[in-house]
Amino acid sequence: MVLPLEDYSKWYGKWHGCLSLIVCCFGIPTNIINITVLTRKHMHTPINTILTWIALFDIITMAAYLPFVIHFYIEYPTNSLSPEKNSYEWMSFLLFYINLSTLTHTISIWLGVSLAIFRFVHIQSPETGSLTHMRRIIRCRIVVFVVIFGSTLILIPNFISSKLVPYERNNTLIRGIYVLGDPHLGTPKVKPVVFSSFILYSIIAKLIPCLLMIIFGSLLLKTLDNHGRVNRQKLSKLGVVMSRPLNTSRTTVMLLIVLVLFLVTELPQGILLVLSLTMEDFFDNVYIPLGDTMDILALINNSINFVLYCSMSIEFRRTVSRWICQCVRASYSENKNDFEMKNKNSEVTKKIGDANFTGNITTDDMNTGLPLAESDETRSVVEIDSPCCKSISDVQINSDLVYSQVSMEVDDQSEKLTFEGIEDEDISETVPLAPQSATHSCSVVV
Repeated sequence: MVLPLEDYSKWYGKWHGCLSLIVCCFGIPTNIINITVLTRKHMHTPINTILTWIALFDIITMAAYLPFVIHFYIEYPTNSLSPEKNSYEWMSFLLFYINLSTLTHTISIWLGVSLAIFRFVHIQSPETGSLTHMRRIIRCRIVVFVVIFGSTLILIPNFISSKLVPYERNNTLIRGIYVLGDPHLGTPKVKPVVFSSFILYSIIAKLIPCLLMIIFGSLLLKTLDNHGRVNRQKLSKLGVVMSRPLNTSRTTVMLLIVLVLFLVTELPQGILLVLSLTMEDFFDNVYIPLGDTMDILALINNSINFVLYCSMSIEFRRTVSRWICQCVRASYSENKNDFEMKNKNSEVTKKIGDANFTGNITTDDMNTGLPLAESDETRSVVEIDSPCCKSISDVQINSDLVYSQVSMEVDDQSEKLTFEGIEDEDISETVPLAPQSATHSCSVVV
């Protein structure tokens, strides 16, 4: 038993919010990965450039769809009207989303056409060389710019024709509730601006791109079959059996699947729009109830490309694996450096604590950094970097007398020398030991 479209719309509307939210949450990060991988230096080709721009506009579409679906499908009931749900601010955002999604879908579908044309030209003239590669990249960038600018220009009437009106019930205005204006499609009441905008959108943004995709997709399929037959004949003469398609064939098949997904999502919308312009009440009774279904199909098309690239392109899988490994290594290295830094800081803190465990620590006034313990008799051990001195021990400073015992090694013989009251001109190196008096010091003569 087939349910009427109105009942189907009410039934599916209960699930559309959660399903579209899941699809968007999957599609946005995967398309970010697509852009990250396709913009790598070794992946820089005209086809990958177009796929990068398609991924970018898919992200924009799904990012704008998230607040729309959360507010109009999850936070509030689907088919309800209220001042909170249909406030002027939120309906203005709805109008902005409709115009933005119309633009992004138009750009994406024409980029899909460019994809088919570039692939067909590449197969027909497989020239190599850096100069040829650079020319194709430049042409690709020009085509992308023309598609974006042309799509924006074509949809200007569509932007102008959309507007908000207060909601009326039984010829009575309901304050605080706004809805989209009725376009009156298929009736004599339709305005010329509205009619022209829908004509441009349905024909130029839907039907013509789909027709070009069908033409160039068929040419790609025929070329793929011819090349496969020629390759099999060459390999059979050499006694080689080809167990799997060549990499170029896999790339062409992947692009054909991308084109088929565009056709499945965009061609029905174009046909329904044309019927809405020619048949009365078709827009309200058929197109509007099927709107959520067309939206989820478009979102799936926006988010499934990552799965398609991974399943069909060996180079894409390899690049994704390398990128993930680099991210894991960078994260591990950063965590390891943080751990080592924490260990060093803890060791430094421990050493400072061990140095200060005796109590008050002071430093001599000559800024040598040597700690001196305050007591009646100050005792310190100082290491002197001298070739004839091995160590200085038992240095005692008491009143005006300086006693020092220095152990020295000269020609494998050691002797103890005690110095008292040495003249300044005989001193080659002087080490001050007491901050109380600048005239009392322990000196070593080399």
